[in-house]
Amino acid sequence: MPSYSISNQPQNLTMPEVQAYSSALGGLAKSARYAVNILPVGDLLVGLGYSDFIRHFTYLSDSTELPGRAFVNIDLRYYGPNFKLPFQTQYEDLNITFLCRSESFERQFFDDWMEIINPTNLWDFNYRDSYRSTIELFQLAEYGTGTNSTAPRAMYKWTFWDAYPTIVNPQPVTWADDNVQRLSVSFTFTKWNRVGRDATPGNF
Repeated sequence: MPSYSISNQPQNLTMPEVQAYSSALGGLAKSARYAVNILPVGDLLVGLGYSDFIRHFTYLSDSTELPGRAFVNIDLRYYGPNFKLPFQTQYEDLNITFLCRSESFERQFFDDWMEIINPTNLWDFNYRDSYRSTIELFQLAEYGTGTNSTAPRAMYKWTFWDAYPTIVNPQPVTWADDNVQRLSVSFTFTKWNRVGRDATPGNF
């Protein structure tokens, strides 16, 4: 059997080294350390008066996902095997699940939002400027800094531009359990950018 030399081969790590690497750069990130802000514009705030209610969603967001990004590719071939070249960026929808309170204000908010997009008395779709929003998503550190160590500290921030709901998912109910009711909403958006690292997009 032939043998091959390995350049820069990995070394066996000791437990102190593993602890040092995992504790560096703020330590290991926790999936529970995040926050969401929804910042709608147009009729949702002005016409229906939800401006004071918007900040509740930061505390009622039960789960979401940090965004991904993909490229749509085309297959090319000159000589030899095919190869791929990207020609368009593709973003998947953002899914957020919210905790619901007894007065169903959370469901009412998103039902009203869908009604602004496509009023059921006419079935005509409104202009996007009347229902679009900006969504902010933060990855938080385990601990705060400074004199107030309990205050959340954002380590990474994504901004989703021209976002609006495309699906307000059905909410199952049953006599078989007494769990807290949740509402799952899917949002589409034009693009996201990383605050402080990417260029802020102009109007689309």
